[in-house]
Amino acid sequence: MKLFFALFLLLCLYLLLLELYPVKRLRTKKSRAELYALPELYIYSFELHVHSQFSYDSLGKPEDIAEAARREGIDYVIVTDHEDDRVKHFAGDRIVAGMEKKLLGEEGRVLGDLLLAGELRVVAHPFKEKYRWQLELPEEYLFELIDLKDALLERKGMLFLMLPYLLLVGLLSRSRAVESLKKIIPLEKYATQYLKMRIANRVVGGLDHHVKVYIREVGIRFLFPSYRYSFRLMRNFLLTDQKVTDREQFLQSLKTGSTLISFSEKPTLFWRDGQSLKVFPPAECLLHRKSLQEEEWQEGSFFEFFLPPGTQVFMGYTYAFRLGSLCFGLKPLFLFVCREEENGRVASA
Repeated sequence: MKLFFALFLLLCLYLLLLELYPVKRLRTKKSRAELYALPELYIYSFELHVHSQFSYDSLGKPEDIAEAARREGIDYVIVTDHEDDRVKHFAGDRIVAGMEKKLLGEEGRVLGDLLLAGELRVVAHPFKEKYRWQLELPEEYLFELIDLKDALLERKGMLFLMLPYLLLVGLLSRSRAVESLKKIIPLEKYATQYLKMRIANRVVGGLDHHVKVYIREVGIRFLFPSYRYSFRLMRNFLLTDQKVTDREQFLQSLKTGSTLISFSEKPTLFWRDGQSLKVFPPAECLLHRKSLQEEEWQEGSFFEFFLPPGTQVFMGYTYAFRLGSLCFGLKPLFLFVCREEENGRVASA
């Protein structure tokens, strides 16, 4: 009986610690900005770097991707199979056909990994040693700041530690278990690496989703991992002043609109107003503004920042609760990048 009670206490402590993870000591100031009016923007959700059965290491079908997008409210999914664009024969209103292509140098050495969709170019796996970008980087290329699969596998130790927690919580709520995975994405690490590269490329988040188990019989369809899980973990939003009516127009708008990496199904709005940047998240949050020269944390439901020259990364977080300067259960909410030069804005991504 004592052993059972001791094991029960250990289990409770384990669950409590993971509920409170991660913990960060922060010195924040309360945002005093006030929201008077919202800009007129068109907002479109999209997923990037998704693999179907036409990749040698994935089993998901185009119809599964389209169904997951419909159920999760995703407007467009850019499917980029390895060196293969046959998904174009199955592309519907939501699926945009693309391709993932390794760029090779002498003796087959990989110089980078590129996602292609129409005229759109996205640098993929930029921080993974095997695919680290070694070529010139045109400013019109998008930059996959977060590769979700890489981000999760990079924290294998923490992922393994969380496995029993995910299984237990998943018995009660599968959505809550999926939400918990957001905690281990090293958002600040990627932001720091991006800033140190001193580039101006707009950023997006890629899922790099591969279906590894596929069972389909009469009345049964089982995919693992499910596309829906990844779509819930992370999505992108395109913020533009132009209405998008089809896939081709969507790809064109990605070159001129602003992009947001979101860990919520609701977008964070951000826009330029004179010399300031205004940020309106879907919930009260902590906002971390980071550049090479400085950084600050604010807390609130609306923010306004003066934009000095240079590149800045804006990251939003929610938390479970706060005790003084200690924030428990930090979870990413959004990320976007702005760049300002002496003569005005160059990019807002």
